[in-house]
Amino acid sequence: MLPAPGTPRVLALATLVNTVGNGAYLACGALFLTRSAGLTPAELALALSVSAGAGVLLTTPLGYVIDRAGPRTSQITALLALAVTCAAVAFVRDLATFVPLACLIAVGDAVVKAANGAMTASAVPPAERIRTRAFLRSTNNAGIALGTLVAGAALLADTRAAYLAVLFGNSVTCLAAALIITRAAPARSTRAPIGGPRMVALRDRPFLAFAALDGLVAALFNYMLTLALPLWLVARTDAPAALVSVVLLVNTVGCITLQVRATRGMQTLADAPPAIFRAALLVAASCVLFASTDAAPTWLVVVLALTAAAVHVLGELRLAGASFVVVFDLAREWAHGQYQAVYQTGRQIGNMIAPPLLTALVIGWGVPGWLGLAGIFAAAGLIAPRIIRSAMTTRDQHSMIQSGHSRASTMGFGFPPSG
Repeated sequence: MLPAPGTPRVLALATLVNTVGNGAYLACGALFLTRSAGLTPAELALALSVSAGAGVLLTTPLGYVIDRAGPRTSQITALLALAVTCAAVAFVRDLATFVPLACLIAVGDAVVKAANGAMTASAVPPAERIRTRAFLRSTNNAGIALGTLVAGAALLADTRAAYLAVLFGNSVTCLAAALIITRAAPARSTRAPIGGPRMVALRDRPFLAFAALDGLVAALFNYMLTLALPLWLVARTDAPAALVSVVLLVNTVGCITLQVRATRGMQTLADAPPAIFRAALLVAASCVLFASTDAAPTWLVVVLALTAAAVHVLGELRLAGASFVVVFDLAREWAHGQYQAVYQTGRQIGNMIAPPLLTALVIGWGVPGWLGLAGIFAAAGLIAPRIIRSAMTTRDQHSMIQSGHSRASTMGFGFPPSG
């Protein structure tokens, strides 16, 4: 029921505290900025698009900084910067003052996530990494859910004072999370090879391909429930709007309670391909079930939607667990910050592509769009294992070369210094 003592529990507690504030801000931020700060919806959308672009451009280079400065120091620094930035949102009056703050929030949040993953890799024994990462994802979802509930009071009040309480509360949770992280054990320091490329993750083509594909798949299965399904149910069924909340509740409870269990049996890179294949087919099956609600009786819509939600969350959890294995095992031990940052960049790009793609498929094409979405997940389930196996071959070849260099050095061919 709990992660291992020490750094895993520290990371879990910091994640819970931080995401409670994040969840409250996500629920109230848009309303504060449009109803109290004076931004128009178009200006808010523009600022968020610019901030997403800043995240894509800056997250990977900052991964290199995480490796050099250390993940614990990087995470604390990012959380402190977020505390100041989130509080500064309270003083936004126009687009010009919000854009730089939105960029700082997007980049800071990505750095926190990348540093958190790198800290898990470098401060937690390899045998505990996947389980710890599963606990952190579960805790993240629990924190967001709690924060959303906390925001309910501010949404009911709908006053500037209530929204400011949420903003400053988010700032306080960032400070508290930074303080908690100071209690974590220092990460093991692993020096990069002398003379090698600095941005090694950007030269790792199989990993880049996996990060891009995984980022798109993750964005699609997330926005399926929060964007495509609500629009679909309203436009194509007679089901009550509250059904969307029930579907999201099924997903949230599943992510909180089953994520650790879903990673059982996934410990090495070889375990990931079959897990991804089966999980992708589960998510594809949920798309077919959602498509089947078209013009169905209300009682059947409810049954099909809840069944689809259960199938969807099982696939989502297995896909997430497999991605943990891939990211940890493909990363060089001295470059976990870079690899985690590239992984986050893939998620950011996916989040930019998924909303318009889902809207075009589900709302534009209807049932064929749902079936096309199922085809995308099924194709990803076939392609991702090929990418992973290619990466495994590349790693084996790299290991053989390194082993050969080591033997040559031992035999004197490396011209080691005498004495």
